[in-house]
Amino acid sequence: MGIFDFFKNNNPLNSSQPKLEKIGNVEAICPYCNNSLKKKPSAKTKCRSCGNYVYVRTRPIDQEKVLVTEAQAEQIEEQWSIVNGTHEEYLASKQAFENEKATLATRFGKEPSKSDVKWSMLNKQLLEHAQNSDWGLYRNARFEMAEILRKESRFEDALATYLEICYLDLNGPRNLGGYSQASPFSPQTAFLAPGIVGRAEDIIERLNYDIEQVKQICQRVAEMSYSSLKLPVSPEKAWLKLKRELE
Repeated sequence: MGIFDFFKNNNPLNSSQPKLEKIGNVEAICPYCNNSLKKKPSAKTKCRSCGNYVYVRTRPIDQEKVLVTEAQAEQIEEQWSIVNGTHEEYLASKQAFENEKATLATRFGKEPSKSDVKWSMLNKQLLEHAQNSDWGLYRNARFEMAEILRKESRFEDALATYLEICYLDLNGPRNLGGYSQASPFSPQTAFLAPGIVGRAEDIIERLNYDIEQVKQICQRVAEMSYSSLKLPVSPEKAWLKLKRELE
């Protein structure tokens, strides 16, 4: 974004956009209780004094790494959307989240968690991506689901989902945008993402699984995708490639 665009987006006459502000603590101070921390964390951590989670973000106004509350982290996310010229998309996404939250609250009879709302939205995205033959986007949505499971310490489910993603990757998922004449998968361009394999390896070590246990999980999830999506690479061939990465 050029400097002209930046100042245009932050024009004080444009009341629809919040101004950039210095949010958060530069020093090692909890943004909730204002007690000093032993050291400034580099990632999300829990304050020993108040028990709240402290988030670490880079604020756009001066590029400083700051400690913020969850609400302040969302403010900084919105500020970055202004700087990047994606504020309208940010607001649309936020509204979609609130709409889904209200729908689930009516269904559950209570306020859903953020993870519940995100999971529900991702399920809808999966259906949309499948209908449009956007299998790369479908794969990305499954990755977001795996991340939710991992953060909730549902490690067995997270591992199964990461292995499913590896299987999809080995089939070379493509985005066709509804165009039905092209092949939705291209094994010739397939590759395993190191980040996904690394996450799977971390969980395998945490669960103390041996390679045979991992194979059984991988075969189970791969068979479901293989039969439902008519994938070109068989579960057996995919496992041989994945096994070399895991050993």
